[in-house]
Amino acid sequence: MIREANSPFSQRGPARQARLTALFFFGLTAGCAADPEAIQTQALQAASQWFTQASAWQAEDAVEPPACHAFGLIKFPDADCTDMVTHAGRLEDASRSIASVKLRECFGQGNAEVCGEFAEIWFDSKTEAGVGIREGMVLKRDNEQFRMYWYRSDTLFTELTRRAEQAEASTEIGRLAASQERLEAAYTQIVERDPGVYTYPPCIDARVSSAAMVGDLIAMSKVTVQALDQRDEQCNKDLCLALVGKRIAALCL
Repeated sequence: MIREANSPFSQRGPARQARLTALFFFGLTAGCAADPEAIQTQALQAASQWFTQASAWQAEDAVEPPACHAFGLIKFPDADCTDMVTHAGRLEDASRSIASVKLRECFGQGNAEVCGEFAEIWFDSKTEAGVGIREGMVLKRDNEQFRMYWYRSDTLFTELTRRAEQAEASTEIGRLAASQERLEAAYTQIVERDPGVYTYPPCIDARVSSAAMVGDLIAMSKVTVQALDQRDEQCNKDLCLALVGKRIAALCL
C-alpha cells in the first residue's frame, strides 16, 4: 500500500484538518497560489472534504450529499452524483492512501474532453470488510476552488458495466419485440388474402440464415399456400415464415 507522509489522508480527525488548513493558508500567504505544489495541496484538501461529506451522508449524519461538478455530470452521464457519493461513502476513510496525484490541463476524450485546471488523484482503499479497492477522482478548479468532477472505483465500474449490459439486453429485447410485431402485422395481411397460408405459422424469435431458408425471398403479394407447399416439400422439419424487410422468408426449423 502506498502512503505519503504529508498526505491529508494519512491522518485523522482535527489534527488532519488543522494541518490541511495550515498548508493551504501558508500557500496563499507565501504568494504560491499558482505554484503546482500549492494547487496540489488545495486539490487534496478538496478531495478530503468531499470524502468526509460522502461518509457522513452514507452514515445518514448529513442531510445533503456533497456536490458534484455539473459539467462533469454532463460529460460523463453514465454515473450521477448519487452513484459517486454512495460508492465513495461505502469505503473506509481511514484506509485511503494516495497512489498518485497529477495536475492536468485537460480531461476526457473526444466529445467528453474539457480543458482547464484539473487534478487527478488515485487511491488504494478498503471496504469495511477489508477488501482492497482502487478508486480515483478528478477535480476541476474554477475561480481558485476545486470541485469533484469525476469519481470512479472498482465497485462503481462494476455497477456501470452491469447497467450497460442490462441496457443492451433490454434494447435487444425491444428490437426483437418490434420485429415480431411487424411480422405478425404482415402475416395477418397475407392470411386475410389467402387463408390457406394459416397452415404455416410465423417464426418466433428466429434468426434468418441461408442454411434455414428454403428458396428465395417472396414478395408479400406473392405469398400463397401453393408457393409455401412447394417449399414445405423440401423441408424435413417445420416450415415457418419470417419477415426480411418487406419480403417473406420460408424457414425450415
